[in-house]
Amino acid sequence: MNQKIIILSTLLLAHILLFLSFVRFPGTFWPVFTVTLAILIFLSVKTGALKFKKITFKQWLYIVISALFLYILSYVGIEGIKWVYPSLFEEMERFYDVVQPVKAWHFISLVLIVIPGEEIYWRGYIQQQLKRYKKGDTILIATILYATAHLYSDAYLLVLAAIGGGMAWGWLYEKTKNFWVPLLSHILFDLLILVIIPLL
Repeated sequence: MNQKIIILSTLLLAHILLFLSFVRFPGTFWPVFTVTLAILIFLSVKTGALKFKKITFKQWLYIVISALFLYILSYVGIEGIKWVYPSLFEEMERFYDVVQPVKAWHFISLVLIVIPGEEIYWRGYIQQQLKRYKKGDTILIATILYATAHLYSDAYLLVLAAIGGGMAWGWLYEKTKNFWVPLLSHILFDLLILVIIPLL
C-alpha cells in the first residue's frame, strides 16, 4: 500500500479514536484512551522504526531541563490565564475532572502506554514519516497534527500545552537521535504536573 495512504489512514484513525476517548466515552476515559494509545503503538511499530541509544550525561540534562522548562511554562501560563481569562481555566478544570488519573492502574497506563504511545506515534512515526515527503520543518507540522488531536478535549489550554510539548519533544528527538530522551522528558513532565507538584 502507498505509504502516504498509510500515514493518512493512521491519522484519521488517531482522530477517530481520540474523539471517542474525549467526546463519546468521557465516563470511561481511561480504558478507552489506554486502548487508543495501545492501537497507535501497534500501528507505529508495525510501520516505523525507533532509535534507542544509551543515554549520555548531556542527554539526561536535556531530559530534566526540558521537563522543568515545560512545567514552569505551564505554571506561568495557567497563572496568567487565571488572571486574564478565568473561564478558560475553569474549562481546563472541568476537563481535568474527567481525565485526572486517580486509580493505581491509571498511573501505570500513563507511564507504560499513554505517554509512550503519544511519543511513539507522533514523534517516532508521524514526524519521521513526514521527512520522506516534506523538506523543512517537520517538527512544526507534526506538532500541529499532534495539537489538533487535542481539540476534541474542548480544553484550549491543553491544545496550547500540546503545541509547547510537541515542539520540545520533537526537537529533542531530532537533536539527540535517541528516542529515550523525548520519552523520559514527557514522562517526567507529566509526573511533575499531575503527581509531584500538581498545577490543578
